[in-house]
Amino acid sequence: MSLFEPSLPPGLIFVPNWLSDEEHSAAIEEVDSLPFENTLSRRVQQYGARYDYAQSALHDLGSAPKIPPLLAAIGNRLTAEGYFSRAPDQVIVNEYVENQGIAPHIDRLTFGEAVATVSLLETWPMDFRSPNGDETEVLLEVKSLAVMTGESRSSWTHSIAKRKSDLIGGLRKPRGRRLSLTYRTVLGE
Repeated sequence: MSLFEPSLPPGLIFVPNWLSDEEHSAAIEEVDSLPFENTLSRRVQQYGARYDYAQSALHDLGSAPKIPPLLAAIGNRLTAEGYFSRAPDQVIVNEYVENQGIAPHIDRLTFGEAVATVSLLETWPMDFRSPNGDETEVLLEVKSLAVMTGESRSSWTHSIAKRKSDLIGGLRKPRGRRLSLTYRTVLGE
């Protein structure tokens, strides 16, 4: 690790270029062929079990459409590579456009011990903050995998700042469109 690379929060696993170019293109094509919900400031797709953002409540498995084939194959790969002990049964696709973001939060513990995010289309930074105020920024690169386990999963918040551009590698880059595929397991199922 160089002096300029940020340290990762404890338990965060980051794998650059986890998807191949072909998988990346196919995932975008599958996501864009399916309808988005417009109930939040950003567009989302939910599969397996629906999470009600207004009520902060998770509905039962089957309350959202079945996970589409390619997204399911990615979930199976996550399991085969040991990131999950069983195949994820809940997937949320988030679309972030230009100055959209997501407030600091910790995914509900009813989603199991690991939360995995695969990043599509653009590299955007995610901010992590520990309970004692330590902060670090992780660049969620195109085709990368970030898996939150341990402390990064249970006690560090994560967020994406709302802004029109990001400073990446010393260059100011305007934001366009980013898709994230977030994989989780529903406990008790």
